[in-house]
Amino acid sequence: PYVPNGYHSGGASYVLSREALRRFYLTNNDSKSQCQEDGGSEDIEIAKCLRNVGVLLGKSIDQHKHERFHPLNLNDHFFGRVPDWLGQYAENQPLFGYDCCSEETISFHYVSADEQYKMDRIRYGARSLIA
Repeated sequence: PYVPNGYHSGGASYVLSREALRRFYLTNNDSKSQCQEDGGSEDIEIAKCLRNVGVLLGKSIDQHKHERFHPLNLNDHFFGRVPDWLGQYAENQPLFGYDCCSEETISFHYVSADEQYKMDRIRYGARSLIA
């Protein structure tokens, strides 16, 4: 609702191609740029700025249509504790339980340092515990 054709929520991070980053840099160094330097929400402002230089959104869902970037923490996505705004504004309706998240998940938002260590251990260290 804030940017025509949507924007990627920055809380869980987003990825820019080298070309998108080049265009963003050039437009921000142009004195005639319409990009806002301060204020507003960074993800919305970056989307507006990138639209002005022809950079469009891409999708980041896997072959099973599971999301890779998650605007909430793992527990909220897994157990379906999602705010109304997510269902209203998400391009892909949120999935819950074992279908909530891609096996190729890139990030979650609102994750404490302890939770990050725990997820890392489960994802990458569990195999070494079994061996």
